[in-house]
Amino acid sequence: MYLCPEPKTLELKGGYYYFPIGEKPPITTKITPTLYNKESYRLIIDETGVHIEGANDIGIYYAELTLKQLMMNHRGCLPYLYIYDEPEYSYRGFMIDSCRHFFSVDEIKKMIDGAALFKFNKFHFHLSDDQGFRVEIESYPKLTQVGSVRPSSDFGRGEYDKTPYSGYYTKEELKEIVEYCKERYIEVIPEFDVPGHTTAVIASYPEFSCTGEEIQPRTTAGVFDDILCVGNPDTMDMIYSVIDELCEIFTGKYFHIGGDEAPKKRWNVCPRCQEKIKELGLKNSEELHGWLVNEVSLYLKKKGKKAICWNEAIRGGNVEKDNITVAWWMDRTKATLNWANGGNPIIVESFTPYYADYPYGMHTLKNVYMYNPRGIKGLTSLGSASVVGIESPIWTEYIRDFKKLTRMCFPRWIAVAHTAWSGNEKKNFNKFLKIATFYCEILGEMGIESAPETEWNILPHGRLSQTVGFFRNLLSKEMISQLLKKDEK
Repeated sequence: MYLCPEPKTLELKGGYYYFPIGEKPPITTKITPTLYNKESYRLIIDETGVHIEGANDIGIYYAELTLKQLMMNHRGCLPYLYIYDEPEYSYRGFMIDSCRHFFSVDEIKKMIDGAALFKFNKFHFHLSDDQGFRVEIESYPKLTQVGSVRPSSDFGRGEYDKTPYSGYYTKEELKEIVEYCKERYIEVIPEFDVPGHTTAVIASYPEFSCTGEEIQPRTTAGVFDDILCVGNPDTMDMIYSVIDELCEIFTGKYFHIGGDEAPKKRWNVCPRCQEKIKELGLKNSEELHGWLVNEVSLYLKKKGKKAICWNEAIRGGNVEKDNITVAWWMDRTKATLNWANGGNPIIVESFTPYYADYPYGMHTLKNVYMYNPRGIKGLTSLGSASVVGIESPIWTEYIRDFKKLTRMCFPRWIAVAHTAWSGNEKKNFNKFLKIATFYCEILGEMGIESAPETEWNILPHGRLSQTVGFFRNLLSKEMISQLLKKDEK
């Protein structure tokens, strides 16, 4: 019997309840508010049928998901059993980047279906970046008129397309996705990345940059110097207006404000940014970044929202801790460690091994499954307790079609889901391989193609070859040209 995530407590009682194939057994449900966790449930199968208790409707839903998996395992019968179950983490997330390559509403819904089967409850939707702005904003229409269209695509690894690339979601389409997730008890978390990764915003409205120069949405991967000028009060008005419109669509608790990979080259020489630093009594541009995070977080708090930011956003050391959760992907400083060890919430989406866009030779299925989010070196007991959740992102510079998207995510997301719900106790990778094989076949029937088993756990020499090949093909023609120019200088 293959269940994923595996329940915290499962006791087989011996015997089976039989019912006609193609029909459902009799089911009784009961709300039991005294259950420990709002997502917890009891599932009992005996000679009288199926009995479900949930702390609320969410618990009932998760019990029904477990029952659905049981019925995938057994045709026309169910084993007598007792299950008590609750999640290890309250935040169990997956992220899809539709900026570098765009995915249709129907394709996004299929990914949601795949994640929902394994009890994910947060969908982090990456909607703005250097290579495209992907959401309709009525107060700033050029964000999609200009910012959603890049002139070409040159991400390397064999891709060079001279044709323009475009696409964005209308408000109605996003509301449809939000409602689709709501039916599956999944919160959709939009990401409006500020102040960096905003080339597409600046291409639409150059006045929001430090230089005012006209640029185009980026056609390559990378980290770029042009970021929003926060010394300009009009920039802050724009940020708040975009947030206002997004909050009308995305009604959940969290709002992701990005904050990663924001070089301060422009700020360091920008008269308005330098004047803002002086006006606020700050020490440097990193503290100005922290001020921005605080301002946006406070704005969101007034709207009943909680901000999430990438870990680079707290490097200035002046980020207020009241309303911010830090997403930890990679931090060579101790800023995030200190944050967590101080009892402040973090979401672990560690580059190694949770980034699903990297080859299986780099982030093997076994590494994903065995990873312990609370076992990060340097975390104290309080720091470990501060891990409120985990998330696996899929960035799409090199993901051009839906088949590639699904193969990179599955079965990895099945492994992430196990840790997110069941934790790290009693992990058995050989058993999990059978579980993954079983559910990959079911995902295929849902229109979600998984990576072939031969790729899941490549031997060491194959991993090295795949890794070298990945980085060899990583540089785009434009990147190579830039490096040659630097070398000439």
